[in-house]
Amino acid sequence: MLTLVSICVFGQVAADPGGQVVAGNDDSSLFIWWLGHGADILASHLGFGNAGSHGSGADGFLYTEAMNALGGGVNGAWNTSLAGLSIILAPLTWLAGPIISYNVLIVASPVVTSLAAAFLFTRFLKRFPAFIAAGGVGFSSYVIAQLSGHPNLGFAITPPLVAAFVLMLLRGTRRSGTPSSDATGHRTTAADDTRQADDVPIPRRRIFADDFWLLTVGLGLVLGMQFYISTEVLAGTFLAALCLLLAFAVFGRRVCTRYGWLRLGIGGVMASAIALLCALPLLLTMAGPNAPTGAIRPHGVWNTDLLDPIVPAAPTLLGSGASPLPRVMDIDAAELGAYVGVPALIAAVIIVIGLLRNSRYSTALGIASATGILVFILALGSPVLLNGTTLLETGPFALVEAIPVLNNILPMRLVLHSTIALYAVLGCGLQWALDNVRTRSGKGLLALLLVSAVCVIPSVQTSRAVYVPDFYRESIAEVIPAGSVVKTLPRPLAWAEPHADEAMVWQSVSGFRYRETGGYFIGSSPDSPVIYSAPEDALDELLHDSVFAGEPMPDAGGDEVKSAVDELRAQGVDFIVLAPDAPLLPGGPGEYEDFLNRSLGEPIFSDEGVLVYSLDR
Repeated sequence: MLTLVSICVFGQVAADPGGQVVAGNDDSSLFIWWLGHGADILASHLGFGNAGSHGSGADGFLYTEAMNALGGGVNGAWNTSLAGLSIILAPLTWLAGPIISYNVLIVASPVVTSLAAAFLFTRFLKRFPAFIAAGGVGFSSYVIAQLSGHPNLGFAITPPLVAAFVLMLLRGTRRSGTPSSDATGHRTTAADDTRQADDVPIPRRRIFADDFWLLTVGLGLVLGMQFYISTEVLAGTFLAALCLLLAFAVFGRRVCTRYGWLRLGIGGVMASAIALLCALPLLLTMAGPNAPTGAIRPHGVWNTDLLDPIVPAAPTLLGSGASPLPRVMDIDAAELGAYVGVPALIAAVIIVIGLLRNSRYSTALGIASATGILVFILALGSPVLLNGTTLLETGPFALVEAIPVLNNILPMRLVLHSTIALYAVLGCGLQWALDNVRTRSGKGLLALLLVSAVCVIPSVQTSRAVYVPDFYRESIAEVIPAGSVVKTLPRPLAWAEPHADEAMVWQSVSGFRYRETGGYFIGSSPDSPVIYSAPEDALDELLHDSVFAGEPMPDAGGDEVKSAVDELRAQGVDFIVLAPDAPLLPGGPGEYEDFLNRSLGEPIFSDEGVLVYSLDR
């Protein structure tokens, strides 16, 4: 059922998974590139990859010279390399290509996120309300919005899994099938147990018994895997876990003994050690070449507005496509995922007030609501904004911004964790309403929850075509020798608009037959502590100064152009490939073709949507 819903939401790409993407910007090209890169590296290690851009032996899953070939390559540990998922999806990438792998990841993400949330919610709810609430998480505004270009952030299984492991380590778990009864006398099993207050404390001698080792290793592997999906989600999960533990300390005293805390402490330390061991290659790479040496993003821009939770967001049926709230600067719609709707917030308040004294729900509601509020306060960022106006000059998130590494978290993205907490509260309310459906209160709460669901139903996400010249799928092997260094025009640009980086898709589709001089990534250069694309070469500078200033193209036979081309040759560039019909090629029709024909001579290949110019002549 979840898969069917996801296919409906992403129906346009499901109908054409090899030619469409759901993306308002062009970050999708970046992830298509990394998915192809990981699959190609794995194929090389297994002995059946081609001798293309990875043939030099300098490339690995986390460091590559396949792009930014003239600038020292790219440090994938500081980028959204999706190394973990690219390996899992590698067989599909080999068979169907990286664009289809990317779209399968997009369609699958709400499903697996929902299942991970269900794993958490079934710790304290019956299966049906747990799965309904979990579906709300998987198809929330946050997840659907981030999937329009950011699968590393929309593939959000780690936060609920970590919360579930924390809960099980603190409370322990009964053997499957052991009957018990909740505070209302309802007979349950360990799978759907809803008791909170009458859990049996963990005896000292059983701290390391039963499931301790399984939970510890499981938690360590989940955290270790997350290093290779998104370190930002991992860092956000760390902050959310601190909020969760604080909420447990206040509201979970009835179910957590000192032995439970000891069990969690020991298990948490051991799990962290396992995670760090798994992450060792990434951590070592982070200290390697081309790492950014400054803050990746400016602070105070990606802050959640206090009105964001109640203003319909782009991915919902009620959304207008863009948030009407004023922003410090234009923000990608993929970041506008805080919307949950007024009815859901009203329902949450009613549920907490009405059930907080109910022994069956009090602990879960106290912990979930406290965690959600604490995380949302952090998601507001610093300063705190109301309708785009500064309400508080300094918010609590300023403390996070002062901590190295954590200062790269965008506060807007923390709403993932407050959303999970909100749906935990709503799940408790749904369970109570279903148990009391014959009463007026039960029917009223069910109606309010239904309205809440309608307000956040995601719309069918609009897709756009991916432009890929036929050359990269058909004749490239006959024209460009494997391992060549290629300068592509238009080159990849760090622009937040469609098609800006599709040259990266072309390289990925070709099976990484060549190394690219351009690239979109996070790194550094001798001139800047943080860069977002490959530095311009001498020819780029000439073309940029002319085209973007509205001036004529430079003199193709002039000394400046000749010197720029000679410099490219000296740096090892073998070919220049022009895609004259590419959507974002600057200049007028035919201008680039005429310029290259006059400066480089006739192309050695002119068909299938490209012109290929050899510099080795």
